[in-house]
Amino acid sequence: MTTRARPWLAIGFALALAGHARGEFVARARDFQCLDEFTPVPGKSLRIFHRNPKKLARAVRIAELDLRRRRYPVGTIIQVFPFEAMVKRGGGFNPDGGGWEFFNLKVSARGTRITGRTQNEQPGKPLRNLFGRCEDVRCHGALQAKPFDRVCEDHIPPLPLTEDEIRALSFDPRCP
Repeated sequence: MTTRARPWLAIGFALALAGHARGEFVARARDFQCLDEFTPVPGKSLRIFHRNPKKLARAVRIAELDLRRRRYPVGTIIQVFPFEAMVKRGGGFNPDGGGWEFFNLKVSARGTRITGRTQNEQPGKPLRNLFGRCEDVRCHGALQAKPFDRVCEDHIPPLPLTEDEIRALSFDPRCP
């Protein structure tokens, strides 16, 4: 390799790494806030958060209008309840599950602690939600590995809850 080619190789490598880093969002406990700070979707139980206002508006539009042939922007966080979430990671994470990562959360007035997440699940022990339903690619993957995203309110089967029960389970101790 010539001396002239080395800088171009280094620049190309740096750009490739930067492109991969931009294409993925890895959620941390601080990303899960009081549900009142998330944007409600009219006519649905879910709430959406995104740091970027334009991408948030796009995500809300996809959910509100049931644009089932669209993908949510990377970095979208969707929650119905304060104790579980799904996050659009992108960047090649969970390709069979459409780039989504699922979380179990413990919330209190002091904040949020991640108690389970798809990336840390152990073999033979899939991540499960409060209702005992599996929240990993073995349960969602076949449905989500489509040219579009399926999210919380596309429950198959639907959650066994009334609207009043959903409202009661949506109490968030992190909210003032």
